[in-house]
Amino acid sequence: MPLELADLQDEGTYFVCKPTVVLKETNDGKTGINHLLLGDWLQFQGESNVHEGKTYAKVKCRGDTGWLQLDEFDAVRGLEVNFVDVGQGDGCHIVTPDDKVFLIDAGVSDNMNRFLSWRYKLRGRNVPDTEGFDPNRAEKRPWKIDYVLISHPDNDHYLGLKYVIRNPKLQFGDVFHNGIIERPDEEEHDGVDYPWDLGGQFEASGEKYLFDYVATTAELEAISDRHPRTTKDLLTTVRALFASSPNCTVRSLGVDMATLDQDIFVPDFEDDKAFSLQVLGPIREQVTFSGADRKALRRLGNESETKNGHSVILKGCYGNLRLLLGGDLNEPSQNFLLKAYAGTEKTPDEVHKAIGKLMAKRQPLTSAQQQELNALEAQRVRLATRGNEVFGADIAKACHHGSQHILDDFIRATDAVATVLSSGDNESHSHPRPDALGAYGKHSHGNRPLIFSTELARSTKEFSTPVPDFVALLEEIGAVDAITDTAERRAAIKAIEARKDRNVAVYGMITVRALGDKVVIAQKLEKPRKDSQKWDWYELRFDAGAGRYLRYTGRKH
Repeated sequence: MPLELADLQDEGTYFVCKPTVVLKETNDGKTGINHLLLGDWLQFQGESNVHEGKTYAKVKCRGDTGWLQLDEFDAVRGLEVNFVDVGQGDGCHIVTPDDKVFLIDAGVSDNMNRFLSWRYKLRGRNVPDTEGFDPNRAEKRPWKIDYVLISHPDNDHYLGLKYVIRNPKLQFGDVFHNGIIERPDEEEHDGVDYPWDLGGQFEASGEKYLFDYVATTAELEAISDRHPRTTKDLLTTVRALFASSPNCTVRSLGVDMATLDQDIFVPDFEDDKAFSLQVLGPIREQVTFSGADRKALRRLGNESETKNGHSVILKGCYGNLRLLLGGDLNEPSQNFLLKAYAGTEKTPDEVHKAIGKLMAKRQPLTSAQQQELNALEAQRVRLATRGNEVFGADIAKACHHGSQHILDDFIRATDAVATVLSSGDNESHSHPRPDALGAYGKHSHGNRPLIFSTELARSTKEFSTPVPDFVALLEEIGAVDAITDTAERRAAIKAIEARKDRNVAVYGMITVRALGDKVVIAQKLEKPRKDSQKWDWYELRFDAGAGRYLRYTGRKH
């Protein structure tokens, strides 16, 4: 039901309920002062006005106070998913409809910590026993990050968590990971090889598996305790986590090969919730070693291919919206996943190779060859159909930052109308790769699918907005050296750090907003066209006939 004026409470919390709206300076609806997005938080300031038959309410939003029409906001919170520009790596910040915060990875730098500091105004948060605490102001508890996921143990996904974890104005609840923990050499077991720092590996039924699958908090604590002086990045991050939030729970996420037909969800995100998170990978297998059964992850290739390929895969659902988050999946893992869920004899690559080999034979094919071809075609159809049932999504985070090591079949199975690539400027991989961008454009849904990139969203043009801002920032930093008064110097440094925080949040981030059946994907313009046009935004609308979201092209961009 739309809000009535009588429903509004002074300083009550509300949310923008249209794809975008313009915050007006005056109560007659003239002069825009800010551009707001679906789901933006706002606070009613207790005043209203009727102008030319339209009811306006005075609100505070995004640091400005102005006026919105009453039908432009509501009391219902939707879903917000922010793909933060963390430089090299991944970093995703989710706010659920019930106001829970879920962090997925944090890149390698301090960018995620800066984003959180900006988002939750942590630098001014008056938390006891932290720098700048003022006993004359109201005390605040540390802001809680309810859930954290380390999708896999690559440092461009978890190393930035060190900065987040060591922020004394944050605390943490449940932490999830994929069950693979890097560690120094450990006591060796008979029949187990130790070729890398992912623990041992063993052979069973003609396949190689990881010997150590770490499922519980106790198992992780035991590994940490065995290596108190290790400098391995993941274990030092884990120690920092236990030190900052000793009551947090750390556990693995995954699904079992024997029960792939059953839906498994992240705890607290089951399918009866407004926002659910289904776990699609990694896939654990029950194998026998030395006469005992154990759950293990298969070796998918070298060390990098294995730990990347066993990334935690989540499929989020909000109403009709489907969102796929797949870490750093690669060709070996995508072949393995599609084959496992389809239950076929061959992987997609093996099917294509076998079909190509048959078609290269002299035509017409013999009866036996035609029968073999028909069987292969049936597998190909099964892989495609089942792949789409499992991994199909409206919006997907591209696997592995736009690496070329992806499977066209997996992109087709995902069939997303919008894809988000998270990559950095200062790295040697040249992500996103040109052929990967081409593949996403060719195999995604529709004639003009949307491709967003955190790197491309932040311009590197010499005279783009961030460059003059950065020059001004350097000048401010230089000016701090001349300040002799301690309090004044501290205030100046705090202001500079706040500007750095905002720079991370404003430039490069891709945000997804959903409320009911309304969905918006947007990135902030580095140079606003005007105060009322600060976002480059795209709308998705649910098409009942197609049974999915499609890009809405009914407005000029």
